[in-house]
Amino acid sequence: MIKNILYTGLEQCFDQKGIEIPCLNSGQDAAFKIGKDWPYPRFSTEKMDLVQDLLSNLIWTRKVNFFDFPLTWPQALEEIKNLNKQGFAGYNDWRMPNRRELRSIISHGHRKPALPADHPFEDIFLGWYWTSTTAAIAPAYAWYIHLEGGRMFYGGKNQRYLTWPVRGESKNIPYSGQKQCFDEHGLEISCAQTGQDGELQKGQAWPHPRFSLIDKHIHDKLTNLVWYNPGS
Repeated sequence: MIKNILYTGLEQCFDQKGIEIPCLNSGQDAAFKIGKDWPYPRFSTEKMDLVQDLLSNLIWTRKVNFFDFPLTWPQALEEIKNLNKQGFAGYNDWRMPNRRELRSIISHGHRKPALPADHPFEDIFLGWYWTSTTAAIAPAYAWYIHLEGGRMFYGGKNQRYLTWPVRGESKNIPYSGQKQCFDEHGLEISCAQTGQDGELQKGQAWPHPRFSLIDKHIHDKLTNLVWYNPGS
């Protein structure tokens, strides 16, 4: 059984021209629908301003464009700290979602927004949203996700994008692997009270050792997937 991987939400198959085709024998994502099935309904709205994703166990603000205006990455982290000081909705453990957490709510079978069809969210701006995960390839940049179509890339921490707060302990989402923290200039800093991914390290812990060799294949114990090893 596959672990810690969510179904993408894609239900159709397409050819190289973008024309829909039957999924049978296509080998495409929608033909297999691999990953943890989505519950139905997927979302709970017991509190007016909050939405719980029953697939990941994460609790999001119903208002997606929560702070109304684009913020630099440091500003966004600071606004989250202020949110906790205020005890928004009775909680003081809000955070900027890490890359895997924000990606978990994306439906790759939907666009404008790229969210599940039964979502109850409001005030959705079809733009880029920050994650708390620094881009290891360029530490002055952080990962962000576009809610129009679910794209993910990284942008300079001094640029301005939107922020969607989250809280709670996630399930079915693996830890990102990030252990360090960096400022907007890409300099490594102490992780204490930064609110960054490297400090919080949310998600399912990686087993150690994570990988094992099985009959010339590689078994990933975190996901239970077995990968072909061409070098064996």
